[in-house]
Amino acid sequence: MKLEAKSVKFLSPADEQSFFDRLNALSCVNDVFGQGFSIIIETDKSLDDEELREIIALFYRYNVNMKQLKGFLSKGNRVWFKHNQQSYWYKKVFESR
Repeated sequence: MKLEAKSVKFLSPADEQSFFDRLNALSCVNDVFGQGFSIIIETDKSLDDEELREIIALFYRYNVNMKQLKGFLSKGNRVWFKHNQQSYWYKKVFESR
């Protein structure tokens, strides 16, 4: 699955390094590369709960469009991922405007 992080704003070189270090630490991330003003993140289609939670947190922290994370919804994570409407990510992932 390809995820796109458009125009990510890093506050310092170490902040940028932290973003890439966290991505590359996830076993589900197969490749990360720049394309214009975007960072393309290629991942496995199915993620375990811990990996998905890490990507949710990373996208939230760096203000990456979270709607694309809907693609990771599965029977196994539906209860905590989609039906948890009080979660900090719910509106950013599941509500349409």
